[in-house]
Amino acid sequence: MKKISKKISSTILSVIFMLLMASLLVFQQEFSEWKLKRNLVAFQRHDMETTVDNFITIIDKFRTDLEKNLLLMQIPYTQDDIKNAVVDYARQIVHSTNYANDSYIWINEIVNYDGGDNYAIRVVHGNLPDTEGLKLSTFLQDAKGDLPYLEELNGIKENGEIFYKYYFKEYRSEKISEKISYAKLYEPYDWIVCTGTYLNSLYNPAGGITRKDKIFFHSVSVIIYLIAIILLAYIFLKNKANSKRLMKEAELLKSKVSKDSMTGAGSRAFGSTLLHEYLNNFKKIGNNYSLAILDIDNFKHINDRYGHNVGDSAIKSLVNTIKSLQNENDHIIRWGGDEFILVYNSLLDDLEEKLESLLNNVNDTIFTLKNLE
Repeated sequence: MKKISKKISSTILSVIFMLLMASLLVFQQEFSEWKLKRNLVAFQRHDMETTVDNFITIIDKFRTDLEKNLLLMQIPYTQDDIKNAVVDYARQIVHSTNYANDSYIWINEIVNYDGGDNYAIRVVHGNLPDTEGLKLSTFLQDAKGDLPYLEELNGIKENGEIFYKYYFKEYRSEKISEKISYAKLYEPYDWIVCTGTYLNSLYNPAGGITRKDKIFFHSVSVIIYLIAIILLAYIFLKNKANSKRLMKEAELLKSKVSKDSMTGAGSRAFGSTLLHEYLNNFKKIGNNYSLAILDIDNFKHINDRYGHNVGDSAIKSLVNTIKSLQNENDHIIRWGGDEFILVYNSLLDDLEEKLESLLNNVNDTIFTLKNLE
């Protein structure tokens, strides 16, 4: 039994180890993906800041150089003329330049810093040129119900720039994805110069965790979990079967201990336990029991004259005869050799009459054995 218990414990420890390894594998995969995303977003943020700063530097130089050249050439102009030229130049750059990770640039001109409907006008957009000239609202919600234009405007008013995230449909797709964006104010024209990209476009090109990798990791983890569950089920069923077997063995052992092996009467150990139990019941609740002690007269003479086999047969016959005359709750206990104790539970008849009837039946049985002489 100790060997079985030790084997089950070892198997359970092995299953726990497998579950821990599977969990560690999943955790490592998830942690690696989280770390990769964090690093990629940090890198992309720096790249977007650089892109916007460079773009602002270019258009601002174009604006100042244009004003200087017009002054030198003494060509009359208005600020609207300069602004229109800068818009055309910015539009040309935005629509002709390809940026890394499918990012793009757009420009919104703030009309009302308090926000609300028509707070800004779309001036240039790299992906959606047909939206140029569109009036914008800070009440516009993204796919998750957030207010990205309001968040952007508040960041611009507070710091002159902002890095933020929102959810929007991918370019030429109905798929909604998380998008990261960086915006900075170009003060001469109250322009919010923005660039952004979808997070999905960052991972695979950078050699990150692909969908195929994820499927592999999760498949291996699921297989390990299934194996562990199967082993646990096997251990449970095996343990249950062993428990039933051990219970049967225990009952069989109890039966062997409680019964005299030769006669089938109750053993002395069983009798001692039973008599103590009945005595306690008598003291506590007053249950009545009747006891009788008997032995076989001149039993040694039977063994000496006819042999121990005949003596054993005489004892067996005695027990069988007495059992046939007892009720279900009565007991016959072999106390030792040819000595027996009879226990009667709630005996209705007079004990003396019961024993006299029993003696007559026993005498008839033993008389039969005498004919072997």
